[in-house]
Amino acid sequence: MIMSMVLVLALAGCGAGTEGDANASENQNAVPRVEVADSAEVLNKVWDTYGDEEKFFVMGGDFDNPVENAAGIFSMENAENMTYSLYIPEDCVELVDEAASMIHAMNANTFTGAAFHLKNAEDAGVLAEALRENIASTQWLCGFPDKMAIYSINGGEYVVSTFGKNEAMDTFKTKLLEVYGESAALLVEVR
Repeated sequence: MIMSMVLVLALAGCGAGTEGDANASENQNAVPRVEVADSAEVLNKVWDTYGDEEKFFVMGGDFDNPVENAAGIFSMENAENMTYSLYIPEDCVELVDEAASMIHAMNANTFTGAAFHLKNAEDAGVLAEALRENIASTQWLCGFPDKMAIYSINGGEYVVSTFGKNEAMDTFKTKLLEVYGESAALLVEVR
């Protein structure tokens, strides 16, 4: 009788272990998370990995709260300003609750980066497509930027929109993937 009870308990323990292994497999398929405090930090984590020879003069934030040589938080209060500077369609502003910018100080065509914290990560694809359309349909004075790329971070928690010259874009992409690894996913790339 004791031997039977030991056998039953051993089998029950094995069953629990199998269920735990199944849950572990499901979690391995989830997108790994990288902790970031806000949208500006999403961009600044990348910018901080640039060497001195790779950096160029950037401005972050908005007109009322500018930041030199780093990304800065962009006010959510002025949708028109966000549409003009960050190329987010006005009807998509409601999808985000925080934004940041990092733009080449002399020419937005050289490099423009924006990070958006989404209220709902499931809207990442919708926002990415709206950004792609809006950037692609812009009438550029200095010619269309060489590339455009839009990424999601942490499974759509953040969307990062970038466009600019080939070299600036290639450097940003390399650095972004170094910093965020599997937490970053390319949603759109246009050359």
